[in-house]
Amino acid sequence: MKNTRMLTEGALMLAVFTVLLLLTVYVPMAMLATQFFLILPFLLYSSKYPIKNSIVLIVGAIFMSMIIGTILSVPIAILYGTTGTMMGYCIRSGKSKVVAYIASSLVFLANVVLFYIVAAQLFSMNFLDELAKIFSASAEQYSGIMRSLGQTPDPNMEQQLQDMIGMMKTLAPSLLLGGAFVSVILFMVINFPIIKRFGVEVPAFPPFRTITFPKSILWYYLITLIVSLFIQMEEGTFLYMAIVNAAYILQILLFIQGLAFIYYYSHKKSWSKAIPITATVMTLLLPLFFSLVRLLGIIDIGFDLRKRLANK
Repeated sequence: MKNTRMLTEGALMLAVFTVLLLLTVYVPMAMLATQFFLILPFLLYSSKYPIKNSIVLIVGAIFMSMIIGTILSVPIAILYGTTGTMMGYCIRSGKSKVVAYIASSLVFLANVVLFYIVAAQLFSMNFLDELAKIFSASAEQYSGIMRSLGQTPDPNMEQQLQDMIGMMKTLAPSLLLGGAFVSVILFMVINFPIIKRFGVEVPAFPPFRTITFPKSILWYYLITLIVSLFIQMEEGTFLYMAIVNAAYILQILLFIQGLAFIYYYSHKKSWSKAIPITATVMTLLLPLFFSLVRLLGIIDIGFDLRKRLANK
């Protein structure tokens, strides 16, 4: 009886994925919504049944993607299938939401990196180069429109564009990492309430105000600053990319630490929730506030501000 139910639900989840994939591939506008739900069949199934059955579902999804779509549909099945299965496995095995989030993000990131390498090696496709060509073409179109209107394009625009493309290539590892973690958090926010309605008990994140990072982050950040100040690095070298990406990621972590402290202090003082929310919006819109919040994160970690407030 249990095996029959398992097979029935597996077939149902495969059908749901097939419909979502059809909409994604053949209805471009629908992709804006379906990309967030492609993970749902794998997440729901793996949260209820053993991992070996979930692997069979992934194989079935790959097979269906080859039939109804193109070769480009196969990476979609692998990406969402493995990520959703890892997420569901963490739920089924009783892992915390933080563990499920990190594990699923790493699986998602590993898939993206693997697809990038395969595309570059087998199909000679470099997505960064293609994106750079798109930006360059957009800039040329903009210049053409300006000239047709009798205006002179900004002579510095092309140089600024090249600088932006160069920085984008340098920060590619950080952008991939950030994209993976942001995508998975969106998957969780959208799909967890759905599987909860199907009787799956989902874990919850601890309050944002409790987030705190180890002091070692300060030492890593200090090392990156010293290296960038006292060592001459050429753009494009491995050391340059490593230092720039490390500094970028550490700044984001320190910013999160500072923002979490604002939420902690607001909660401790019983302030209105509008105050930390307003602070969050301002930090995202104004670079000065971003720097101030990052500095607050450094102080919070370095001087144990929360522990001092708790003692008082």
